[in-house]
Amino acid sequence: MMINMNYAQMVSSAQFKSASQVDLVKNREHTLPVAPKTDTVTLSDAALAKINGQDYTASTPTYIKPETAKSLIAANKVESSTVDDKAIDTRFGDMMQSILDKRLGIDRDALAELEAMIEEIAKNENMSPEEKQKAIEQLEKMREEIIEKSLENKATAKQTFETNDEK
Repeated sequence: MMINMNYAQMVSSAQFKSASQVDLVKNREHTLPVAPKTDTVTLSDAALAKINGQDYTASTPTYIKPETAKSLIAANKVESSTVDDKAIDTRFGDMMQSILDKRLGIDRDALAELEAMIEEIAKNENMSPEEKQKAIEQLEKMREEIIEKSLENKATAKQTFETNDEK
């Protein structure tokens, strides 16, 4: 039997009702049972396997060695050596070169022809090394003259443009 411990309340309610005695059983308040809490323990894989009657074999954790900067650089060198064999997209470089050529007034076609002639002379086996050297030097002088002329033309064009703006 559960006894209510709040005697003062029981006596005051009996006095209010003009009762001559206090009935402890009658004034007892019924408490509701507290629902049991659910188990929140997390069981390991081995414990769950034993509960289900299964065999459990633990797998060893796999260690992955972290990559160092040295190994990444070495891998990058290997990848870059394989990239040399593939065709590299040079559109951006070509575009930048054409912009520079137009701003400086350089004729890229003429320079490309001179470069091709230099390569042909370098590959020619009928010429002696001295003859190759002289021919290549002459072609390099021609290349410098083309560049100088284009820069002079650009400078004179700029001056005439500025004098036209002043008028």
